[in-house]
Amino acid sequence: MTHRRGGSITRRVAIIAGCALAVAPPALAHRSQTVLSTVMWNAGSSMLEVTHRVHNADAEAWLAQLGQGSGASAIDITVVRNQAQMMLYVEQHFGLTEGGKKIALQALGAEVEGEALLLYQQCKLAAAPTGLAIDNRILRDVFDGQTNLVNVRLAQRTRTLIFSGQDGVKKAEGLL
Repeated sequence: MTHRRGGSITRRVAIIAGCALAVAPPALAHRSQTVLSTVMWNAGSSMLEVTHRVHNADAEAWLAQLGQGSGASAIDITVVRNQAQMMLYVEQHFGLTEGGKKIALQALGAEVEGEALLLYQQCKLAAAPTGLAIDNRILRDVFDGQTNLVNVRLAQRTRTLIFSGQDGVKKAEGLL
């Protein structure tokens, strides 16, 4: 009887664990409400490099709000077409200027890394910018409570700017 009872408990644990796994993916797929952008100067290539890290659930929620297609596969950020749409959106909602002149960032591509979509941009410059004005409206026009971080590293120091609410353009200076 002991063996039978243990088997019953084992089955119950297995059923409960199975139910927990069935419920877990939606619970883990919550919005992070933060986009992390990194702006770095690469002296070796004379490139200003920008990486945007968007949580997959945030990107998919944005796609869902756009009403992209029908069915679950249409709001899957691993679909290249959806990544391209996100890149186009980022190009319109993130900008850099130096001395009032817009820095023309070029899209390099995107990749999914774990729970995040990474979007890459760059621009060839004659020298490292001495100061940047940054406009970061990524997902802030879509979701209430969205807060974005931008880490700017032009030399040895890094400055972190936080964008939330109705924040406008912010400056990152004195980094060289």
